[in-house]
Amino acid sequence: MKKAVLLSVMASVLVLTLGIGLVSAQDPITLVYWSMWNEAEGQARVLQDAIASFESANPTINVEAVWNGRQNQTLVRTAISGGNQVIDLMDQDSDQIAGGLMRDGFALPLNDYLAQPALDHDEALAEVFLPNTLEMFALDGSIYQLPYIYNTVQFWYDKRVFEEVGIAVPQTWDDLVAACDTLNAAGYAPIAAEGNEPGFAAFYLTEMLARLKGPGFMRAAAADPTGAMWRDPAVLDAAQRTRILWDNGCIPPETLGYVWPQGQNTLAFGTAAMELVGSWLPVELQNATDPDFQWGGFSFPAIDGGAGSVTDVYALLLAFMINKDTAHPDEAFAFLRHIMTDGVQQAFTDQSLVGVTSKYIQWNPIIADAAAVAATATSTYGDVDGVASLYSEYLNTILYPNYIGVWQGSVTPEDFVETMVSQSAQYWTDHPQ
Repeated sequence: MKKAVLLSVMASVLVLTLGIGLVSAQDPITLVYWSMWNEAEGQARVLQDAIASFESANPTINVEAVWNGRQNQTLVRTAISGGNQVIDLMDQDSDQIAGGLMRDGFALPLNDYLAQPALDHDEALAEVFLPNTLEMFALDGSIYQLPYIYNTVQFWYDKRVFEEVGIAVPQTWDDLVAACDTLNAAGYAPIAAEGNEPGFAAFYLTEMLARLKGPGFMRAAAADPTGAMWRDPAVLDAAQRTRILWDNGCIPPETLGYVWPQGQNTLAFGTAAMELVGSWLPVELQNATDPDFQWGGFSFPAIDGGAGSVTDVYALLLAFMINKDTAHPDEAFAFLRHIMTDGVQQAFTDQSLVGVTSKYIQWNPIIADAAAVAATATSTYGDVDGVASLYSEYLNTILYPNYIGVWQGSVTPEDFVETMVSQSAQYWTDHPQ
């Protein structure tokens, strides 16, 4: 009897000593995860399987997923700000998280967690990621996002068409323009594009300035309170090259009337040869292309005399963020460690045809050229060279409206430069940093 009492007392002491830690290890926990995916999408199905396997390995943790679609961050912000909704973690485009929830202080720093060992490899989890991905949106040395899907911006094309007309992958701007001439002569529209989508059009300005001045220039120009950086000769050069693409027939004139996805569909239907867009394109066109379509991708070519390199990669990542106010940070990160396991990462690329951030995964063959670029990236830059995440209002009210004018031919390159200078100066006068 005395022995039983002694054991009971010892157990009580143990509970008091370990406190909540012992109780939380035994009591069921629900993690609330709000997702950017729609429930029927391929990526969501992979996540559903990942949730099931995580719950099986962690029977005291339940993951409650809410499939919000692309407005997820807005919905998360509204719910958290209202103070009446528990959300432990969420996912979205990295640029959007950086410019939204992360900038406003809702994100949990992950540095200490990332020092934990990876589940599949004998190294810290931080070492599993492809170059220049995990740190891409770091702030003051802290990492707040865990990127898990990797899209590259490249020219995507049907290798059969290039072989048919006898052109090699363009290595320089001059090669690209020459390829347009050859493709036109063979009856192809060289470049598919959308006529009225400023985000798609801005891929060209971003890439040309990254090649001419190096990544970071455009971001710095956007933040210049005087607007004077837009008078750099490279800006006029990039705007003039934009018009060359149209005036030389690289982009067919009927593109002006296209509304997404009409432009990309011309590539799927075999009337156009290539398109500058993200590596999600093969996913979007998988039901439109013929079974023998041979996807290839190449980086925006070098521009003679430019400071940038073709190994500077325009990377559009998708990432998880843990709410700093979650009651279960350890369990939330345990789920993210599971997302980075080889099995889950491989499922994303095998089943959803997307790129992923683990260096150990072989991407789906249709985006093999994106995988090669990601693996050898010497630097990465975000959407519109980071302008999208840092200065979204400026992007939508100043940069996009002015560049779409150059794109569509209603604004001359010279007027574009001067308008950017004057409107930028006025914008920062009205919105002091």
